[in-house]
Amino acid sequence: MSSGVFHSAYIVDRKHDYLWFLGLPFAAVAFAMFAQQHLPGSALVAVILWVTVPHFLLTGVRVYGSPIEFSRWRERLILGPILLVLLAFLLLRFAPLTLALLITLWDHQHSFMQQHGFARIYDFKARAGTRSTKNFDLALNWFLFGNMLIVSPLFTNIWVRMLHEWRLPISAGAVQQVQQFSWIATILYALIYAGHVIWCVRKGYTLNPLKYFFLFASYFLWYYTSFNSSFLIGYAVAHRIMHDVQYIAMIYFYNRNRAERTGGESSFLSYLARPGNFKIFLLVCAASSLVWFVLTEGHLRNLGFGVIGFGVNFDLFSYSLVSSVAMLHYWYDAFIWKVRQPQIQLGL
Repeated sequence: MSSGVFHSAYIVDRKHDYLWFLGLPFAAVAFAMFAQQHLPGSALVAVILWVTVPHFLLTGVRVYGSPIEFSRWRERLILGPILLVLLAFLLLRFAPLTLALLITLWDHQHSFMQQHGFARIYDFKARAGTRSTKNFDLALNWFLFGNMLIVSPLFTNIWVRMLHEWRLPISAGAVQQVQQFSWIATILYALIYAGHVIWCVRKGYTLNPLKYFFLFASYFLWYYTSFNSSFLIGYAVAHRIMHDVQYIAMIYFYNRNRAERTGGESSFLSYLARPGNFKIFLLVCAASSLVWFVLTEGHLRNLGFGVIGFGVNFDLFSYSLVSSVAMLHYWYDAFIWKVRQPQIQLGL
């Protein structure tokens, strides 16, 4: 759709955008609400496992499977794993609660930054907004996501309980005041954001309506599930389906576009990028989940598995592995998806 100020441009194309980026959040909410009522907890955990693991490991396929990407980020890709694995091991040994809090907060920041990145791609494709629009978008994400964590019943129970465990009790009245302040700050910034959009319209800058629908769909999922889920796992199922499946789709189409436009950077990535090999791509995702399940669920425990520094404590090894891979994924995504870089634009 193009009409004066408004110009619709897709991340992939009309069909795939409505399937993966615009429609998926609503389907994920419907599934999570149904699953929370009718499926056992083990089934919900399995859903999370089978969509989360490929989401983590496909980042490695992209950066380590591409000679060009690896050469661009050589120091970070070599030193990052060493330092973050060491950090995970040390924190788990000496400050496990600190590690859990670090991963939790980083995961939240990583979650809305991914949606911010997709919003940037929508603007890039439509040549929409101004140079400052990305800053207004980023601040909007901070306000909306932070407000959700503060005011939703699901997360309020978590942070209030944590304060009490840290011997920082907070009264019900104080909680209400904090939440009221959060709502006021969020609404005020929403008005500022609307003012920026109006200013863009008056100055003749293009707007991509799909970006705003995409952000609405994303925050609908987060707010609806955090206000209507009785347990964290209900929220987690919807969130992981949206977050992880969108990332997997993005990796596939990004790799396919680069292969079509550059002739391919490696035989492996070029093979996965062929349209007829999409099933192979899905098999790689499934295989990574299966290997992860074997490594982390104790199936090697009875084989005399021992790791230097962990002794026979397989659980310590397992959680360190999970923590390390999660932090590596968050770290890599912080610099490998900068839309302003010409090398990244080749795959968009």
